[in-house]
Amino acid sequence: MILMLLMPSAGRAMSNQDYPFWDLLSGESVLTLATADACGSWSAPVLYAASLLEAQPVLYFLSSANSRHIKNLPLNASAAGSIYASYKADWQAIQGIQMHGAVVEVDPQEQDLWQANYFARFPEVASMINSPASEKEQNIAKAFEKSGKYRFTPRFLRVTDNSDQFASKKEWNFD
Repeated sequence: MILMLLMPSAGRAMSNQDYPFWDLLSGESVLTLATADACGSWSAPVLYAASLLEAQPVLYFLSSANSRHIKNLPLNASAAGSIYASYKADWQAIQGIQMHGAVVEVDPQEQDLWQANYFARFPEVASMINSPASEKEQNIAKAFEKSGKYRFTPRFLRVTDNSDQFASKKEWNFD
């Protein structure tokens, strides 16, 4: 499979007509990821970097293989996620994205793409890993190296945007 990376600053310019949710998706940094196992549903916040892979939004993140949301993946790669802009004391400005799709561990051919996207979004993380300034940062760098690299690919995406109109919802399917 040929992987194409399209980012707002490189390649084809992102169009808000094609992806009106792109500014919100790429501008936020925490995805609440929900999975389920025999004990029930579980959600966890993960730091993510958004990109496009073959014209489909993807969210790259890292997590411990021992975390409950990742342990659920062999049972069912299906996951739900949500991203919301910070509330600024104006309910008419509430914006968020709800989605469901699949989470997979990034395969070796995609590792460089994952790293390029993640470190471009979070250069401070790359700096801390490459040049830890304290024992705490050294421990974080070691944990980072042990962490799994993952990709959440939404199949369905719903945007809520009160700034457009109260309870305004727009939806996209990616199959």
